[in-house]
Amino acid sequence: MKNITKLLTGVIVMLFVIISIVTHAGTPLPSSAPVYTLYPPTNFTIYGISYSALLNWNKPQEPGGTTPSGLLGYRIYRDGTFLHYIPDPDSLSYYDLINDFGSFTDSVTAYYELTPYGHPGEFGESIAVSGTVVIIWDSPFPFYEPWNQASFGYQMWSFIPVSGNWVINTSLGNPLPTASFTGTPAVTNYSFTLQSMPVNNYAFSCANVYFEFDSRLIVNNPTLQEKLIIEIYYDHTWHPKDTLVNDQSTAWVHHKIDITESSGIGARLGFRATGNNSADIVEWDVDNIYVYAVCFKPPDFGISKTGNIVHLTWGTPCTGKTLNPDQVDSSTLIGYNVYRTKIDSLPPYGRLNQSLLTVTGYYDTIPLVDGYYCYYVTAIYQDSNNPGSIICEPSSDTLCVRYYSGINEEQKIPVRIYPNPVSDIVNIESDQASNGIEILNFLGETVYSDSFTKTKNFNISMKHITQGIYLVKIKSGKETIVEKILKD
Repeated sequence: MKNITKLLTGVIVMLFVIISIVTHAGTPLPSSAPVYTLYPPTNFTIYGISYSALLNWNKPQEPGGTTPSGLLGYRIYRDGTFLHYIPDPDSLSYYDLINDFGSFTDSVTAYYELTPYGHPGEFGESIAVSGTVVIIWDSPFPFYEPWNQASFGYQMWSFIPVSGNWVINTSLGNPLPTASFTGTPAVTNYSFTLQSMPVNNYAFSCANVYFEFDSRLIVNNPTLQEKLIIEIYYDHTWHPKDTLVNDQSTAWVHHKIDITESSGIGARLGFRATGNNSADIVEWDVDNIYVYAVCFKPPDFGISKTGNIVHLTWGTPCTGKTLNPDQVDSSTLIGYNVYRTKIDSLPPYGRLNQSLLTVTGYYDTIPLVDGYYCYYVTAIYQDSNNPGSIICEPSSDTLCVRYYSGINEEQKIPVRIYPNPVSDIVNIESDQASNGIEILNFLGETVYSDSFTKTKNFNISMKHITQGIYLVKIKSGKETIVEKILKD
């Protein structure tokens, strides 16, 4: 624990404290028993400090300010479970070493000897005073583990219940080294979990969160009884996300799992090796473990043009999202930026607004020069616990407009490109014969080009072009027509 404290000094942020009074049920007294009151502690407070909760309170008081008779000490509970008894009425604090993350409710009751109340040899407990604290770990995010330090301890991996056959394998990997659960020594009816430290995605409540890793399996006997269960831990519970079985040996396989359910909460990653007889496998390998967030982009991006005035509009991301009780809404949308190309529609994009926009619309006056102009808008998020720290700037879709000086829009050469989006073959039809085509990605790189005898109709195979948005430049005499196409 000292190493953890040294590594993550002062990283727990106490987000909120809710003080409430709850009733602790006791055994009812006979109707003939004297009536008395067991006064609870007063002025209860709770603070999150270094993976723990610090509880403070004052002694119980009778009317008039005196300490009640028979007070022996205090009983401490976490989430309704008894933790500790303090046998000293003058000890008025407790350090609850939680060593976990999420929302916790700690309570304290006053514990009495009931002889002064006419019940010699009996003991009683007051109602509880309680407080709720959220514990978070400020671990690095995005989280990446390539095992290049050849150590479980470097990023505080741990095991449930013990390491078992989990080892760092320095002779294998994707690339070297990797974490392996080996089949030897043989163990039966086993379950050993390799778990990460809490992954800090608390500031990403307005985002999708993804968990990626590579796995490999070498099988001795394909019984389908040996399993590697992929889990994430949040809300004090392990949640299975995928199960791999020893049906056959595999090369390295890449996995991508959506764990957005943990966004704004944090999560531990778990690889649980379990089965009847580990000798039925040679090893499970896991490598290149990566957890990251993709913040919500501005939705409903739209564009219209009147003359050389372009009007951009967009929606507000993350509206209407409901947080669960343990979710920390620390991501703050602080504004927007608008970007545009120059007249050739190619990068670099330049930011148009001088200061951060707080509205969802923008008017741009483009130069009175014939050209093709492309736009996108970004949403700026910061962590409310660290003002000024930008955590992400996701961009909208890219939209483009053409400007023609001196002619009407109706005088443009009609070009039809379909289907759009395109998967395999794109068809191009023009009212004017074309003699060349060039397809560029949005880095301005040419991914396809061709020249040919003038024709009005032709098609192009896009099977080998990766997914994304592309600009199609169609050459027709001295005219170049530019259109946008989406490859899905």
